[in-house]
Amino acid sequence: MTVTRPRILSGLGRPQRFAPRPIVLLALVSCLYGLAQLLLVSPRLGLGWDEAVYASQFSSHAPPAVFSAPRAQGVPLLVAPVVALTDSVLVLRLYLTVVSSLALFGAFSVWLRIRPGRLVPVAALLYGSSWLSLFYGNQAMPNGYTALAAVAAVGFLLLGERSRLAPVGLAGSLAVMSLMRPSDALVAAVPLVVTALVGLRGRRIVTLSAIAVGLAVGWGQWAIEAQLRFGGFVTRLKDAGEHNSTGWNVSIVEHARALDGPTLCRFGAECGAVSPVALTWWLAIPVMTALGLWSAGRRRHLFPIALAAVTGLAMALPYLFYVDYAAPRFLMPAYALLSLPIAEAVVTGVRLRRPVAAVVIVGLVAHVALQGAYAFRMAVVSHRDREAIDAAVQELRRMGVRPPCMIYGQSGVQIGYHLRCHSHGIIQRFASRPPLRIQQALERKEQVVIVYKNRRLPSYVMTWREADLPGPWKARFPG
Repeated sequence: MTVTRPRILSGLGRPQRFAPRPIVLLALVSCLYGLAQLLLVSPRLGLGWDEAVYASQFSSHAPPAVFSAPRAQGVPLLVAPVVALTDSVLVLRLYLTVVSSLALFGAFSVWLRIRPGRLVPVAALLYGSSWLSLFYGNQAMPNGYTALAAVAAVGFLLLGERSRLAPVGLAGSLAVMSLMRPSDALVAAVPLVVTALVGLRGRRIVTLSAIAVGLAVGWGQWAIEAQLRFGGFVTRLKDAGEHNSTGWNVSIVEHARALDGPTLCRFGAECGAVSPVALTWWLAIPVMTALGLWSAGRRRHLFPIALAAVTGLAMALPYLFYVDYAAPRFLMPAYALLSLPIAEAVVTGVRLRRPVAAVVIVGLVAHVALQGAYAFRMAVVSHRDREAIDAAVQELRRMGVRPPCMIYGQSGVQIGYHLRCHSHGIIQRFASRPPLRIQQALERKEQVVIVYKNRRLPSYVMTWREADLPGPWKARFPG
């Protein structure tokens, strides 16, 4: 008599003696995601402009920087527990590394009840290894959390008829999304509402109420702030549209040029040509998504994967056809949601014959290697630029710049934050006349410092005393 021992299938469909549970694999992916941030990007990366604006809102050591109309309070609230206690960038980065890793685990774990098996850990790996997710993971920026909240929101909606707590999770996910990026939350809500009206048989009212509550949290805060600080809701909407150059636009080419960096194709930034390698990676996304949908249809679980794909596409459309510039991070929610159908294609492909499985595995390894290289390169460039800013800050501090003070110029927001000064940053050029905030600072006898490196100075500061700072930076002080 012959006894045959049962063989357990691994996540990629090959016979193995040991196959970890999907939740264990997801936890492993989340831990590796945090570790990759620390190794590839570094927790000592200085603050960017947007980060300094967000961090300053609840900072205990620096006055709040100018908060423009399109911004939302999600990130300031996220970093408030740290910046209220310390100005250490290292502590902030480590905190955000932990939070983003937990967010990755939490968002994708919702899907383990919808698609049990190895698809969910593979999807988390695909998204977590993208250069955008790695580069922005421990930065105080909203897009990564918007992306993961969208993944969780779609999952909770699909669980609405199976779990009494799913509507709470749905409301919470949309609340996070609307606090981070209110407009993204509104777009994501459209396919969710349609699905609730058409696809759900029970608990429809509860689900729709959860969506409404989630949107109300972020949009309600944004509307109240609009009334208090921006002259009303309509005025703020108009200002936000002008700031983001919204209207009918086609920015697909700009996004294609920015696939491997820089982080922003705007304000005269040199975006370079389209990289053939990066373009190949980008074009593989719709192909793999289609294969994943086809595979899900054959296995009779098309609906969840299709909803993720439709929601991801919906969240990409405004940035491809409504905003006239490109920032690769805008598409992070789409990449996160499309990772689910792509993972379906990957898992199915590896279960096929060896030649097909080998191609899929090579493609997966190539994705991880390519995106990791992009993340490392972006970190090196950013680290060099922000180190120069930090050196300029140290020299200004040595020269006696102390509150009350006003920093005006390039990277003025970051420099002002570190020096505990008010700030007025510029991107393209100095104003031909002193801005009102600069005039008021001079009238109050505050110490005003002009900082710049490669911009033409306005005539009203030509008589100010010039001082050299480390690297390309210079400063000017009133006589």
